[in-house]
Amino acid sequence: MRALKLLLLVLISKSLFGQAYNIELIEPALRKGADAIIRDSRQEFEIHDFSAATYSVKKAITIFNEDARDLAVFYQTYTGLRKIKKVEIAYYDKNGERLDKVKNSEIEDVNITSSSSLYDDNKVKYYAPPAYEYPFTVEYSFEYDYQSMLYFPEFKPEVFERVGIEVSSYTLRKPKNYEVKYHLLNDVGEPEMSSEEGMDVLRWEVSSRKPKEQEYRGKSIAKLSPHVLLAPTEFAMEGYEGNLKDWNTFGKWLGALNKGRDALSDGTKQEINALVENVASEREKVRLIYEYMQSKTRYVSIQLGIGGFQPFTAQEVIDTGYGDCKALTNYTYSLLKHAGISSNYVAIYGGAGADAIESDFASTQFNHVILAVPMEQDTVWLECTSQVAPFNFLGSFTDNRYGLMVTEDGGVLVKTPKYKAEDSRQSRVINITLSENGDAEVIASTEFTGKQYGQNYWRATEGESDMRKYLLKTIDLPTFNLGSFEYEDIRSAESPVLKETISLNIPKFASKSGSRLFLNPNVLNRISVSPPKDSDRVSPILMDFGYYDIDTVNLSIPEGFRMEFEMEPVSIESEFGSYKLEYSFDNETSTLQFIREIKVNEGVFEAQLYEDFRSFMRDVSKHDRGKIVLSSGT
Repeated sequence: MRALKLLLLVLISKSLFGQAYNIELIEPALRKGADAIIRDSRQEFEIHDFSAATYSVKKAITIFNEDARDLAVFYQTYTGLRKIKKVEIAYYDKNGERLDKVKNSEIEDVNITSSSSLYDDNKVKYYAPPAYEYPFTVEYSFEYDYQSMLYFPEFKPEVFERVGIEVSSYTLRKPKNYEVKYHLLNDVGEPEMSSEEGMDVLRWEVSSRKPKEQEYRGKSIAKLSPHVLLAPTEFAMEGYEGNLKDWNTFGKWLGALNKGRDALSDGTKQEINALVENVASEREKVRLIYEYMQSKTRYVSIQLGIGGFQPFTAQEVIDTGYGDCKALTNYTYSLLKHAGISSNYVAIYGGAGADAIESDFASTQFNHVILAVPMEQDTVWLECTSQVAPFNFLGSFTDNRYGLMVTEDGGVLVKTPKYKAEDSRQSRVINITLSENGDAEVIASTEFTGKQYGQNYWRATEGESDMRKYLLKTIDLPTFNLGSFEYEDIRSAESPVLKETISLNIPKFASKSGSRLFLNPNVLNRISVSPPKDSDRVSPILMDFGYYDIDTVNLSIPEGFRMEFEMEPVSIESEFGSYKLEYSFDNETSTLQFIREIKVNEGVFEAQLYEDFRSFMRDVSKHDRGKIVLSSGT
């Protein structure tokens, strides 16, 4: 009888699993437009004390097609301070019948140190399933042991496009005397509160979330969806106690990690003394020391425990010649300090844009470090990880965003400089000689400044072969022959300029029909993509790169040809930017001059303005594709 009961329990359990993951049980509204559905996601974070916690996850995801196959792959990173265990993975067919239960021996366990990492304890547990027939469901669970309480896992149930959610929850358990902060985003509600065995319990849940599409130039799905950030107030990391009550206290902790790590060797001190001995300008001293640092070091990533926050000493950088962003910034700080120049270590988020940081919630939201040097009139900003970056130049990686400046009194949230559209300029002069059969010889001379310089100055460092391959790949013409090219990186001033000169031969640049030639004079800078329709726009419009382009085209046309009809000038003004076209023809020299100007404003614009934005960009695209007609009159 006992054996029969056990058999029945097994069969019932199997039947219940089959019902749970049967795709017919998914609401039709959730399946519409979905590549995958999160059937059940449970995050549980249990805090033991100020330095230890357990984080458990169980998740089941139904995969409908190849676009969502990556979600069927198990991929979880871990470190020495966040160790993973109890990994279980299983797969089910469309009816919820189990296809496979993965053995521990089948799960790969590898180090993921990148080529730029010297010290790194990041590892990954990884398993990719065989090619199951769609749809199928992956179910996995795992557990982390946290040995540091600086990072708390966040609740971010919606991350991917076209992925719906049946139910997703996050449960936090903490000792009653342990203070936790949380930050609610995008209308997520307050947690359900309860007590359990002497612990406070906070729980969030979202359910029946329809899949969403990423909108053109819109915020990410994750940024628009219910989201909870969590952080401790007091914490400990490898014996270093800290407080995240606010940005000031977090800055004090970072400052304490750096204290006493600025000593320099006598040899280095002598070199710095000689470097700045006869230099009167403090700003020039900073520039010389920055370039000295660049010439002496190279960047490597170092992510070992507290090393993810505490830099190598300046002496270690001197001895080895390398360091990560923290170490190289601290080293530069130390060199400047020896020269009697004050500077400040600044933690920042690099790469994601101006909205990366929730500025009103103090927590570990940073991934990079730069250096700020206060001057009498302004602040000099130094990117210390690059051996080729210009002095006092940030570029789009760290401009126009919040950073945490570490001062003697603690942390202060500061904003890095923003490049205006007019500062990020591409000025191009193109001289074209057109033959009677429509072929063209082209010489294009371009100057890049501001963020456009930042995107392109690397070109001056590339070898000829690699640069030729790049130009052949990126010049947007149906057919052309690339001739000579050269680059000059001018850094004599704090507003650096990249000069580029390229020669091209373009067969059939103009199409010939009888006595007429048809051509588009905008040879190298056309906007051809128009924003899609979006009548139900939700996201604000993100224009995260402001710029100003001016193209002057001087077109020498064949003898006997003239413009068949005059082209009217174009002028478009919008809050998103401006666009102008001008045409003029010199009969004496048979030269047509075409001038195109476009300014695109950086900013975040309300969703309700999307149709205006679409109209502006469509008009630009239409005029960029416009052609002129030349006639020989015979």
